Amino acid sequence: MKNIKIKETKIIAKGEILLKQGEIAKYGYFVKSGCLKSYAIDKAGKEHIMQFAPESWMISDIDSFTNQVPSLVFIEALEKSEVAIVSKSGFKEIDSLDKESVVDIAIKFRNNLIASNKRIIGLLSATAEQRYMDFTETYPTLTQRLPLKHIASYIGVTPEYLSDIRRKIAEK
Repeated sequence: MKNIKIKETKIIAKGEILLKQGEIAKYGYFVKSGCLKSYAIDKAGKEHIMQFAPESWMISDIDSFTNQVPSLVFIEALEKSEVAIVSKSGFKEIDSLDKESVVDIAIKFRNNLIASNKRIIGLLSATAEQRYMDFTETYPTLTQRLPLKHIASYIGVTPEYLSDIRRKIAEK
């Protein structure tokens, strides 16, 4: 993220909410250390994790950030995290960046899009075991760092069922 205009770098406490559903996203976050998540809460009060952002990932509600519409998600720190905060004006100056910085930003957004597309396809057509395997490929560092309830929410199963899946995989 060198050469992109960073508003500030900040340490975020575990559990701190950076964006609430319904707010306008003013910032994008580049995770230097730690892990953030984006999630929505349905009408029944159930949390649905949309994305994790471990080290070197970027996270925001892109629609809200770009179009200044109310956010559909919350963004919260799962661990104590260090993030570089990027304002909308920081991204508007992209044409003044060197080629290497533009490519770096494009790769991060491309990786987020790829992960999102795989997640959607998995939720529509994959078994829970396949979705877990996709999770481990997308986020290899998180399988040991996150509580089962977060991984289970992401793949759309209960923590108990995720334990069964992990046990079956370990037995193979």
